[in-house]
Amino acid sequence: MEKVIKNMNFKPIMEGINYQRLAEPTPSSTINMRVWDEMRVERLRHDAVKVYFKRNVKPEPASLFSFDVEMSVEVIVDGKEFDDLADAVAYFRNSQVARVLASTVGTVVAEITMHSQIGPMMTAPVAQFPQ
Repeated sequence: MEKVIKNMNFKPIMEGINYQRLAEPTPSSTINMRVWDEMRVERLRHDAVKVYFKRNVKPEPASLFSFDVEMSVEVIVDGKEFDDLADAVAYFRNSQVARVLASTVGTVVAEITMHSQIGPMMTAPVAQFPQ
């Protein structure tokens, strides 16, 4: 299964940003920012797939802002090796592709929150999938 990815020369592409401004929190309230990632894989052709990576940022309780950032990469794969995968998403979650997407999305999250009430929000440059 280690020969699935044939070429590591890929460039992340922005798929979308959904940002929603919410109400101001009450004074001296505590807000927890929940951050989690999602991934999906779509087959483009026999030798290529598109991997989508979305980082969600949602506060609890709902205040300040809520947003998600989605990026993708097209990856050249060995068609036979890819077909032999039991779970393509699980494979890519543990690959260099997820690390590149997570670090790139983390930078975008910091830029989005740069001028927010909390300042730049630094999220982990690693994937954070719910258990």
